[in-house]
Amino acid sequence: MTADDPFKRPFPDEHYVPPNEADLRKQALQRAYEIAQSITTEQARAAQEAERLPPRDWGPVIRVSNAVLAVAVALWLLFAPPDWLPRAARDERTSEQREMSLRLVLALEASRVTAYRDETGTLPESISDAGGDPRNVTYVVVDASRFTLTAKDGASSLTYDSAQPLAALLGGPGARP
Repeated sequence: MTADDPFKRPFPDEHYVPPNEADLRKQALQRAYEIAQSITTEQARAAQEAERLPPRDWGPVIRVSNAVLAVAVALWLLFAPPDWLPRAARDERTSEQREMSLRLVLALEASRVTAYRDETGTLPESISDAGGDPRNVTYVVVDASRFTLTAKDGASSLTYDSAQPLAALLGGPGARP
């Protein structure tokens, strides 16, 4: 290393003279003028155009792309579901099996309503008051001591009137022909 190495000189240097501020400004302006002369007019126009145009908003493009992708995946899952996706099984019960299930549901709901009537002395205002499920069975009060229940399962429909014995609904002993 030489003695002129700036990292080896003792600081502060007794020969150091700070530059004049006016000289520094003059040098900076001279350098800016040189850079400005080196830029062609086409480059300047391109830079001005870039400054004038607002930045591109990619939000709507991304939202539309996501919507298209979601619809495509939904259609794929609908028309060509993979093996790992659970599928709703077809109801393969016979009409007799459907009717029997309706009879059991109506018998259960009728027993709830009669239990409520035996406990309180009046019929409930709705099937849910008796603890039943109003989604499956339609409950109608005919008079103070009589009611009807209707249930549907696909094409099968069945109605129970409380004037007939519950055994008739289930088809057990004592059932009317």
